[in-house]
Amino acid sequence: MKRKVSLLLIMILVLSTLTNVVAAEDTAQIGNVSAENKILELSMDEAVRIATENSREMWKIDDGIKQMRDARISGRSAKEQAEELMSMSLSEIAAIRSITGMDPLNNQVEALLAKNGYYIKFAETQITQLEKSREVLIKGIEIGTKSMYYNVLVAEKTIEINQAKLNKANEQLRVVNLKFNNGSSTKAEVLSAEMAIQQAKTDLDSAIDDLNIAKLNLLNMLELPFDTEFVLTDTELPYVPTNKINLDEKIEKAKQDRIEILTAENDLEIQKIETHAYTAYYTSNLRENKWAKEKLKDAELNLPQAYKDVELDVRKTYLNLIKAERSLANMDKTVELAKEAARINKLLYDNGMATSLEVLDADTKLAEVEIGRYQMLAAYNINKLMFDYSDIGTFK
Repeated sequence: MKRKVSLLLIMILVLSTLTNVVAAEDTAQIGNVSAENKILELSMDEAVRIATENSREMWKIDDGIKQMRDARISGRSAKEQAEELMSMSLSEIAAIRSITGMDPLNNQVEALLAKNGYYIKFAETQITQLEKSREVLIKGIEIGTKSMYYNVLVAEKTIEINQAKLNKANEQLRVVNLKFNNGSSTKAEVLSAEMAIQQAKTDLDSAIDDLNIAKLNLLNMLELPFDTEFVLTDTELPYVPTNKINLDEKIEKAKQDRIEILTAENDLEIQKIETHAYTAYYTSNLRENKWAKEKLKDAELNLPQAYKDVELDVRKTYLNLIKAERSLANMDKTVELAKEAARINKLLYDNGMATSLEVLDADTKLAEVEIGRYQMLAAYNINKLMFDYSDIGTFK
């Protein structure tokens, strides 16, 4: 009997221990879930880092570089084989035919291309272009991420401005109602004040929707789940004036560094090798010979056109920057005037020299220009970034 009781106690202790372990695991899992549900604090630099690390295009480029490195090794092997083949005597070639049943000279154009290093050169040029594409992609991700980040900041500021406008409209309605009750205001003014409140509510609701959309776009850019909660830590839109720009230097640097120039130069070098092989094998009256010469001519024409396209893009990017900065300066002045107009109209209304409708209109215009100013500031920052990187690539 005592033994049965002892065994029963042991079983109870074991079950109790297992229960505690399971409970501990559940608690740990809950703790992990809580950690996962933590609100993400997102700086602009952190957002750019996440977007870069999660970019599928970046993965594709890295895979492409690995493939081209393998292709370069294969090209070297093909060159060695072609050189060995072309050094053989006719008797050696005949012996290969009789042993293998295959003609080693069956595709002499391919052999000529391999011997002249066409496949090696092709792989090397593709590697340099992919590496340059990677550099351009990194800058493009930075611009795209910062643009989405700015959109969230602008949406948040728009909510703040529209909330202030709604507060002003509510206060104005309170004052109008007081004046209406003592007979110094009309029913029409009360209705106008009520309509202003409804419009302010509509604008605020719309701004909230725009914020939600902007957040979704940013999460999509970062390749994060759409239900991720986050707050932006860089909450101010910076303004860095554009210093004196030497446009000619920028253009010359772009002509040296842009991927369009690199691609056109590489295409020309590759086409020279290909045309040499085709014209060496095919006589001038054959279609393949003429086709190869036409391709070389096109490649020669594409290079100066690439220089023109790059210069045009840099100049247009520069003009967009100048236009954005000028628009921002004009909007700053407009905000000052709108603030003064709102202040004067309020003062006139308090002294019976303006209507409540004039006060509401002035407040509405002030909110509109303040929102417009933040939108232009964000646009200026993006245009400045695009010009700063215009010697690397073009960004849309």
